[in-house]
Amino acid sequence: MDLSTPVVALNVGGHIYTTTRATLTKYPSSLLGTIFANFPSDMHILRDPDDWRRCFIDRDGEIFRHVLNFLRTSELVLPRDFKEFRLLQIEAEFYRIQPLIEALKGYRY
Repeated sequence: MDLSTPVVALNVGGHIYTTTRATLTKYPSSLLGTIFANFPSDMHILRDPDDWRRCFIDRDGEIFRHVLNFLRTSELVLPRDFKEFRLLQIEAEFYRIQPLIEALKGYRY
């Protein structure tokens, strides 16, 4: 990881995630790309691991795991017993991540 890339702490529906601004802005036209590209660099950015400031997103925190993994890898990899396709589709549409929306359309389940 590039040490100059800011680390961002998120609270998504009560679930805590830590990632980088680069990951969140991977798809610039997505909602996350738009928000975090313009996010003030001194707000809700972790300066050290014990900093408790987190950006809150009022969405499904469990499903966000799959959204974040897609942002990290550009691959849709889901557990074999995954049953919440419609919910993941709704979240992909909310975050406006077009490659994830397309990946869900072609996913065999």
